Amino acid sequence: MIKLLLIAFLAVTFTACGGPAKRAENNAERAEMCGGYTDQRTPTEQEKALLRTVTAIQDSVRYTPESVATQVVAGTNYRFVCRETTVGTDAARQVAVTVYQPLPGQGEARITAIEPL
Repeated sequence: MIKLLLIAFLAVTFTACGGPAKRAENNAERAEMCGGYTDQRTPTEQEKALLRTVTAIQDSVRYTPESVATQVVAGTNYRFVCRETTVGTDAARQVAVTVYQPLPGQGEARITAIEPL
């Protein structure tokens, strides 16, 4: 019985991660590992709009996305590398803004972290 459960667990885990051929294909295309973030890439217009939406309440700071990486969880984590500019000054720095977008019907997207780089 334990062997059967172990085999079933390994089969589900193996399938969820795409198996060796699919993982190799995905890694070649997006350099991601099962459960990890993708490589940083140029954000799409939809991803830029998401960042604008979640940072809209920030009146004194603007975030300009330079790149983004994604991680599939129960929803999606977006890790934007941004130029953070304080409005009315020339002060700017590079930061990582992490945004969590839950699954449909599970709430609104929100910032979970802003970290200097």
